[in-house]
Amino acid sequence: MIKVKRLTKKMTAVITILGLVEAFIFSLIFGFEKGWGPILGSTGAIANLFSLKRDIERMVARKTTKGWVLGYLGRYTFNAALFLIGGLVSLETLIGVFVGLMNLKIVSFVAWRWLD
Repeated sequence: MIKVKRLTKKMTAVITILGLVEAFIFSLIFGFEKGWGPILGSTGAIANLFSLKRDIERMVARKTTKGWVLGYLGRYTFNAALFLIGGLVSLETLIGVFVGLMNLKIVSFVAWRWLD
């Protein structure tokens, strides 16, 4: 059985590190005021990770696949709100939010290496 709590902690740590590195790079390229886009996106990625984990744990406890729609729509509404905030500030911030949200996809792609 996969140790979900430990895997989630590792994924959160890697998302945070990636977000900080991306924020530093964005700050160097676009200026300090645009560097918070990847941080905002990475925060959203961590929130999405915990929301997805909670939904999966609920489905396992109920032994059914019903009830995932609300969490799914909530996550995508939250992502849309983050994109809206980034887009209202500037194009660079919007790109930073996108890059930060992609951290969850990147970490999920390499997470199989951390399984026991």
